[in-house]
Amino acid sequence: MKRICGVAFLLTLTFTAFSQDNSRPKQPDLPGDLMLDYGFNFWTQKPDALPTRMWSSNSFGIYYNSRVRFNDYISFYPSVGFTFEKYGFDDNQTWLRDSNGDISLDSIGGVTLTKNKLVANYFEVPVEFRIHPLGTVGGEGWFIGLGAIGGIRVGSPHTKIKYNEGDNSIKEKLYDDFNVNRFRYGLQARFGFKTFHVYYKTYLNNVFTSSPDGTKNPQTYTLGVTFSGF
Repeated sequence: MKRICGVAFLLTLTFTAFSQDNSRPKQPDLPGDLMLDYGFNFWTQKPDALPTRMWSSNSFGIYYNSRVRFNDYISFYPSVGFTFEKYGFDDNQTWLRDSNGDISLDSIGGVTLTKNKLVANYFEVPVEFRIHPLGTVGGEGWFIGLGAIGGIRVGSPHTKIKYNEGDNSIKEKLYDDFNVNRFRYGLQARFGFKTFHVYYKTYLNNVFTSSPDGTKNPQTYTLGVTFSGF
């Protein structure tokens, strides 16, 4: 009798759990993928006071994209997401605020900067056409992608500097627009497979509204790799 009661109790628990599981709302199956870009930023021309350092100048992007299939060989991929840009500099020049509250390029006397970066973040809409020379059903197989990018800066850019003063390690941030352009637009190319490929982005407008040091006003291009299909 005890065994029968025990079995009945277990069946009741199982049925209850199954009913609760069925009553839960199902997660929506969104028709797209998460795409992660990571690369290194380069400037087409460097202001004399701001020589860039490659390993400190990196780009990270996170986007959601979906596929619009035309046929087995051509598809259109609209995306939306955020790009986080860092530009590292190989010099002691950075943006500093003086006693009057004005901000300009300058150096801190008597110290050497061990970290010197400018950070800017963007909301972007990349779009591209992907060509699969061998054909595809769900986007698998190798492809060549060509497209464009449009973006708007979000939040305030800021600098990040680090230096040693005596036995102390000093870290500072300064927030301002630094004449960084609010909008940007460019072209992109991708090559590889859906889940892993390489990319090239080039932005056609200048990084700044005017040269930071009065010499050159750079444009940015980025080389990197993409992980997708999450």
